[in-house]
Amino acid sequence: MAEAIADALVDNALVDNALVDNALVDNAPEADALDGDHAAASHPIVVVEAGTGTGKSFAYLTPVLAADAKAVVATATIALQSQLLANDIPLVARGLGRSVDAAVLKGRSNYLCRQRLVELTEAGRSEQLELLGGQRPERQLRSVLEWAAVTETGDREELDFHPAPEVWGAVTVGIDECPGAARCPSGQICFSEEARADAMAADVIVTNHHYYGLDLATGGALLPEHDVVVFDEAHQLPEVLGATCGTELGGGRLRAMAARARSVLTDDTVALGLDRSAMELDAGLAPMMGQAIDVDAQLVDVLVLARDRVDTMISTLRKVESADNPTTAARVERNLLAATRLVEDIDAVIAADNDRRTGTAVLWVDGRSDAPVLKRTPLELDSMLDKELWKVRTAILTSATLADAVPGQLGLDPSTEILRVGSPFDYEHQALLYCPTDLPPPANPKFRTAVQDEIIGLATAAGGRTLALFTSFRAMTEATERLRQDTDFVVLAQGEGSKSNLIEQFKTQPRVILAATLSFWQGVDLPGTDLTLVTIDRLPFPRPDEPVNQARRDRAGAQAFRVVDLPRAQTLLAQAAGRLIRRRDDRGVVAVLDSRLANSRRYRWDLINALPPFRRTKHRQEVYDFLRRLDDEAAPRSGGLDRRGTDDSTPAGGPS
Repeated sequence: MAEAIADALVDNALVDNALVDNALVDNAPEADALDGDHAAASHPIVVVEAGTGTGKSFAYLTPVLAADAKAVVATATIALQSQLLANDIPLVARGLGRSVDAAVLKGRSNYLCRQRLVELTEAGRSEQLELLGGQRPERQLRSVLEWAAVTETGDREELDFHPAPEVWGAVTVGIDECPGAARCPSGQICFSEEARADAMAADVIVTNHHYYGLDLATGGALLPEHDVVVFDEAHQLPEVLGATCGTELGGGRLRAMAARARSVLTDDTVALGLDRSAMELDAGLAPMMGQAIDVDAQLVDVLVLARDRVDTMISTLRKVESADNPTTAARVERNLLAATRLVEDIDAVIAADNDRRTGTAVLWVDGRSDAPVLKRTPLELDSMLDKELWKVRTAILTSATLADAVPGQLGLDPSTEILRVGSPFDYEHQALLYCPTDLPPPANPKFRTAVQDEIIGLATAAGGRTLALFTSFRAMTEATERLRQDTDFVVLAQGEGSKSNLIEQFKTQPRVILAATLSFWQGVDLPGTDLTLVTIDRLPFPRPDEPVNQARRDRAGAQAFRVVDLPRAQTLLAQAAGRLIRRRDDRGVVAVLDSRLANSRRYRWDLINALPPFRRTKHRQEVYDFLRRLDDEAAPRSGGLDRRGTDDSTPAGGPS
């Protein structure tokens, strides 16, 4: 039955395009359509690229719900998870006349831990500060404690602010330290366990790629048995699975382990030893920031000594008498689990030199110079995915943009067919793709100033309503300063608030420019006249010195550009362009300010063909005129005034 679900997805939904304007719920396949001859021509793994507006969620939910299959839907963004649970699943269930139980499943660290809360409130002031990592975000802590007294779910998403990491870390636990409900004094009233129980009983579990990757890496320890998995936003899956199946180790983990030791052990010797290892590891890694490294003798010495000190902590914890004190017993149990996981990760890093020689993983240093992190990222997941996923259940992978390389990156046959379903939008009449051919190339010192000039001219013609996307934080910061200096628009910038807060400001304030980097290239939905211009400063090719991508290039050899660099650029560029047209009446301009898109004979058509079929132009004045018309047309719909509240709907200043 599960295999037939994938067949129904393709045959009854996407290929027939029966889901435009939610029409799918009126033409939903009955459960018996998934049996018999239909099931004989099954597609156990289906990869579908379906453009914006095709209703992908309705397409895959309809056959899944019709078949009464146990299903997991894994997405990349919280926004899509909320949409599925609140809107799409109930709507399809009503269309099918079925009762469907659905639940969101998140990792433990998303929930308040009642046991950590007990320990924190019982602790003295000095111990509380120790649990908070020596910091003093006491106002935030008070707010969290007040919320903890009234929350029914313990879900961090309920909070109207983002707690500092040390605050939230003091009242939650991770997967590597929770002993489970049966061995925790607060296990019977655990928020995470309640959410997990709801999800285990649900017909459809909605989770994220990261959590599903952890389930695969742990041999299915986190999710129940299920017939089918749907990976929505599947273009992000290769990168996420590589990260979740890897290892991270830095001085911060050793310092956190020292704090754990102090919370239980009266003798400070163990904690001091861990603190010394943390400093030694930081000092050894800092000079290698951003580089792929070998496991040399000096690094091995640091890691072996750190491992010995963690082993000492484990031995000491096992001697702690805690039978008569449930709180102490819970702390000891959590610390033992965390220390054991740390030893395993140290061993994995020490053994990573063999991974480098065989080309199966890369060891590299990331993070900040004052907080370096050693990462082991696997380059080959084929055998694990084959064993834990592809041979076990039906899988459906879908996204608005899927590069041809994705199946191969996920251990599928590289020749796996990607079924491509077009969007119902009339892109040729709704939008322009603009690429000026007279700007200097990105390597030219004058490039950034020219890009800033171009954005100012375009945004002025558009009356704001601009999402300005950049490939680096530095370029974004420089452009933000210039935009604030040389325009009268409200200019919002990534990092000056949460993503959701910035998007809400963009929607509610008049004539806004939002400047952002790669995290805003996808998962941002701004339909209507709020957004009529998307600018992209340069083609999003990966940096040549990124360790993981360089290791993948080495594996690919002569095909490196086509296997590693080009697919990433295609996907990111298409995702960024996809921010503009979100519904049938949206109109606007996507401006790619990198002349290579127009001039490169080597790859320009690979990139253009990955984009929606916008009408293309290189003429600046044509774009200005189009944006001005859109700005003029937007004003009457808001009551005859423009979005500044004046009688003049023509943007002030700007290009002639």
